[in-house]
Amino acid sequence: MSELKKFYNENGYYLPIDVLDNDKINLSANKLQAIYQSPPSNIKHPWNLQAHLLADWIYDLCVSPKLLDAVEEVIGPNILIQSADIFIKPAKGKKHINWHQDANYWGLNPYELVTGWIAITDVNLENGCMSYLPKSHLHQKIEHTETFDKNSDLTRGQEINLKINDKDVVAVTLKKGQASLHHCLLAHGSGPNKTNFPRIGIAVRYLPTYVKQTKGPPISMILARGIDEYKNFKMDEIPTGDFDNKSIAEHDKASSPHAASNYATS
Repeated sequence: MSELKKFYNENGYYLPIDVLDNDKINLSANKLQAIYQSPPSNIKHPWNLQAHLLADWIYDLCVSPKLLDAVEEVIGPNILIQSADIFIKPAKGKKHINWHQDANYWGLNPYELVTGWIAITDVNLENGCMSYLPKSHLHQKIEHTETFDKNSDLTRGQEINLKINDKDVVAVTLKKGQASLHHCLLAHGSGPNKTNFPRIGIAVRYLPTYVKQTKGPPISMILARGIDEYKNFKMDEIPTGDFDNKSIAEHDKASSPHAASNYATS
């Protein structure tokens, strides 16, 4: 067993991983900031959710070989992408993310999904980096309350019913181009961005091909690496354009089943 996998299994996370060079990251940051400031008007569903279906350059970030190599150490060589969600915290903003577990709404079995969180800008406590509660993935699912907090970046403001002691948490500080991995049952959250610059990250959800969906509206996938012997999910098309009509139609097809849940299940 590799040191990465051993640490991940014991603690529920691993960081940092150097995955992307500065040129690609800086270009992506500029593009994402421009889209955030002037969102496309012809997309029915939130553009920042399932964003890997909308543009080839976003998908390219999600399949960085160095990141997939690290994911492979955790879940094996046959890797699906469920979603890639972009989180942009504006300068001097109030947006935060409640303490939660990613797998709370997804209805996947077994719980072997891993999130690769890619820092598009430097992330630290001042600009609202994530914090992890180590080993909390060992407790299985924790009850959540839906707060629908208007300042939450989660679709339902979902929050675990667990008292968190600050001394027990780990701050996920990353340089732009680095990534972290965390288990879908690891409790995590983040504060607001108190700085004068936006904080940008992409959360990519990876899972092994043998995982099944047990409930909820149908989730679709892209095979990012390896082979899919199980065929448990419908497959999305890899984008070849940049917010073009074909990519937008694919995004609509994948997102529509989850609109009724306010996209909590996608």
